[in-house]
Amino acid sequence: MSTTDSTAPDGPVFSTEAYAAVEKAAKERRALYVPSVLEHAAELLTALWAAGEKHGVAPAEWGWVSDLAGGTLDVVSRQYESAPKPERTVAQVVSLQGHLVSALKELGLTARLGGPGVIVDRGPDTPRGGFHGDADVDVRIYSDGGWAFSFAADGASVMSIVAPASEAGASQVAEITRAFVRGELGNVFRR
Repeated sequence: MSTTDSTAPDGPVFSTEAYAAVEKAAKERRALYVPSVLEHAAELLTALWAAGEKHGVAPAEWGWVSDLAGGTLDVVSRQYESAPKPERTVAQVVSLQGHLVSALKELGLTARLGGPGVIVDRGPDTPRGGFHGDADVDVRIYSDGGWAFSFAADGASVMSIVAPASEAGASQVAEITRAFVRGELGNVFRR
C-alpha cells in the first residue's frame, strides 16, 4: 500500500488506493465532496486498513463484509454537515458567504449576496433549473449545518456540498460551484 503526503507538513497521509476507494464511494452518494474531505476520509480508511492488516485482514477482504470506504466517508462527512455546538452566529455565516463571493469572483463568476445565500449567475452551459429552466444558482452555508446549493427557485432540489466551514472550505465550494455553472458536472440533481 503506497502512501501520499499532502503539501502541509503535518497533513494527512493516505494511500492512493484508499483515496480511489473513497472517491468511488462519493460518486454513489447524493452529495458533492471537496478534495479536503475526500483526503480526510482516505486518511481514516488508510488507518483502518492498516489496523486490519495488523490483525491479518488485508484491505481487499473488507469488501465482502462492509462498504468501509463509504462508511469512512459518511462518518467524516457528518463532522462537516452536522450542527456545530453552539451554532454559527449570523456574523460567522455572513463572513463565510463573503469569502465565497470573493472566491467565486476570482474564478470569473458573477456572484452576490442574495437573501440567505449567495446567488451565482448561471452560464451558457449551466444545467437547466427552475420553473423556466433559467434559474441562477443559490449557494448557502447554514448556521446549524454545512454547505449546500440549489437553483434559486421555489421548490428547487438542494445538493449538499461537504466542505469545511472555513475560508479554505469556501474556496473549495467555489470550485465545485464553478464546475457546476460551467456544465462540467452535468445535472447533479439527477443522481
